Amino acid sequence: MEINEKMLRELRKKFDVEMNKKEIEILDHWKQEIESVYRKKYDNLAAVQTEMKRVIERMANRISILTKMVREES
Repeated sequence: MEINEKMLRELRKKFDVEMNKKEIEILDHWKQEIESVYRKKYDNLAAVQTEMKRVIERMANRISILTKMVREES
């Protein structure tokens, strides 16, 4: 079965829509994480920095896991 140009464009469009939906979900998740840090009451700047560092470490950990998964699938 041969894929014609129209089918290819439709598949690409569906793929792009799904990727955009996933990106929205991801960005919304991390936005909520940062908002929770923003809403908390802190005693000093060091406490805010500590909390932000935790969020950054979680993001870095997730990036590392996804990078490994991508390498394994390639």
